[in-house]
Amino acid sequence: MIKKLFFSFLIINSAAFAQSNVNPDISLLGTFNTFTNFNKGTPEYGKLNFEIPSFELFIDGYLNPYARATANIAFEDGKFSAEELYASIVRGLPLDIQIKAGKYLLGFGKLNTAHPHAWSFLNRPLFHQVYFGEEGFNDIGANFSFILPTEDFYSTLDLGVYKGDAISNNTGGEDADYYNVRGNSLIFVGRLGSFFSIGDFNNLDVGISASYGNYAKSSFYLPDSIGFPSQMLTYAYGGVDFKFKYKPDSYTSLVVQGEGILNNRDVIRRTELEPVIESITTYGAFIYFDYQFLKQFSIGAKYDFTYGIIGDEPSYNTLANDDMNKTQGIEYWVGYYPIEETLALRLGAQHLKFDLTDNLKKDTESTITLQLIFSLGPHKAHQF
Repeated sequence: MIKKLFFSFLIINSAAFAQSNVNPDISLLGTFNTFTNFNKGTPEYGKLNFEIPSFELFIDGYLNPYARATANIAFEDGKFSAEELYASIVRGLPLDIQIKAGKYLLGFGKLNTAHPHAWSFLNRPLFHQVYFGEEGFNDIGANFSFILPTEDFYSTLDLGVYKGDAISNNTGGEDADYYNVRGNSLIFVGRLGSFFSIGDFNNLDVGISASYGNYAKSSFYLPDSIGFPSQMLTYAYGGVDFKFKYKPDSYTSLVVQGEGILNNRDVIRRTELEPVIESITTYGAFIYFDYQFLKQFSIGAKYDFTYGIIGDEPSYNTLANDDMNKTQGIEYWVGYYPIEETLALRLGAQHLKFDLTDNLKKDTESTITLQLIFSLGPHKAHQF
């Protein structure tokens, strides 16, 4: 008995030592875009335009048998940034709880946690741009993940608390002092998700998400309003998402995915007498399909709708605080993956239509983009 315990101890400690001393996985993903548009009055109109190449450096691995760490260093628009930097406790806690802490893409909905190189399409969904920002819902904080005791399907509950930078930056506070915009006020994000296996070839993932917190101080936007009460302006997001995948073999698959968001928040509206604080409700959604055939090819299309005008610079009266104007979009694409998961070549087109109030008019925008993505390392450019 003692001999068995001794050998078990040696095996466990040898595995722990080996796992904690393995070099991390390092991957480099590069993206090259060239595009043209048909938007009169823009310098890119009718021309072949090359964007500055971007890349992401992923470093990921086990710290020990119980925890992992991930770093994602991004180079975009000629600038470096730490897009994600976090550690996760993946086993060893009571009730199989997992903890994730640092800076990362938050689990609101299904798509937000995936990096753009893993998307089937080329352009970020419109409501993500309005309610999350150009870089997605990315913040600093901690998340607690629970596996629920559901017997017939797999379910998880994620609850997180965050600093709130993402919310502040998307309402005109990026260039201002952070404390003056929001104060020291946390935001909360959660998602309840379930995964179902439907037969031999079909899977379905569904979820509901929520986020709540203070996004600004009224006094920051009304510094000269004498006698106007200073108060925190709150927001509440509710979301639903689903992803259906049919994959009968390694050569063919069909993915249908969609998400929707409901936004309720306090906003300041200026009147002839004095500013007032009102509550508005807006929403957005997208749905797409992507069909893979002959293993190396895919075609797809996506429909988008959101309140807010895409392309506006974030300010207090635009994007998430705009309950008057709307944007619709249609995107379609073809993809070619000659070396499976190491290279992706996509040709896509997007058309945006704007619905403005007060007899304002904004012309439809159309863009055609050719995209090349490559992957060096285990982190892949395209997920089949």
